[in-house]
Amino acid sequence: MSFVDLHLHSNASDGTLDPTTVVHEAVRRGAAGISLTDHDTLSGNEAAGFEADRLGVAWLPGSEISATEAGRSVHLLAYGVRVGTEALDTLLSEIREDRVHRAREIVGRFNELGVPIALEAVEREARAGVPTRAHIARAIVASGLMPNVHSVFQAYLADDGPAYVEKREVVPSTVFGCVHQAGGVVVLAHPGRVYPDEQIVAWAAAGLDGIEIMHPKNHGSRRDELRAIAYRLDLLVTGGSDWHGPGAGGMEPGTERVPLEWMEAVVARCGRGDNLTYSVDRE
Repeated sequence: MSFVDLHLHSNASDGTLDPTTVVHEAVRRGAAGISLTDHDTLSGNEAAGFEADRLGVAWLPGSEISATEAGRSVHLLAYGVRVGTEALDTLLSEIREDRVHRAREIVGRFNELGVPIALEAVEREARAGVPTRAHIARAIVASGLMPNVHSVFQAYLADDGPAYVEKREVVPSTVFGCVHQAGGVVVLAHPGRVYPDEQIVAWAAAGLDGIEIMHPKNHGSRRDELRAIAYRLDLLVTGGSDWHGPGAGGMEPGTERVPLEWMEAVVARCGRGDNLTYSVDRE
């Protein structure tokens, strides 16, 4: 059975490989359809889309957008958006600017805690991408200050850690509106049991289009529960590995055997927009 992977990251955000290589590696592992969903940016999609087209696999532009609800982080996958839409471009630009300010604050906290990491080291890890906690952790490991990224998160960068800094608040409804204006759809990423079912229902009423069902963080019976919610509310169902590349931990493409039909349903729902850059049907 053909499978797709609709949750992949490159070094346009916190992945370890460039967008073209991410697509190549996913296809090498058997993916028939792909979406690159870097954090708060669409910048890797053009290169990844060209590579997908060259390799003859289905392609859907995407991004994983950071939102918050009542102080809780909410990750929202945007699919099928038109590039160059003012509202979405402005939102992503503001979120990226906040990430830069946040990285500076986190580096300052590490220094106060006796961990002598420099912002320049983080920028080297991020290259031209969006700076994230993962880049900060990798910079600390590369400097020989801690053994691995996991230990940095456990000791300092978890949501309750001493170096953690809150993100700028962007409520989910704002993301829904901007993505819909850009002709795309919004899917709740890896919900697990973090959000009560009532909250998911409320987001659906506010414009949420789907739920990511097949994901390493959705364990056991929770997948069936989330699928039931999605079907009851006529929401899309999606899935992916959330692969960040070699050395970043996590599952590889192909771990989640997401049906091609799920991707086709996302494309069909995006059909309310025009001039989209995806392609699913291949001769």
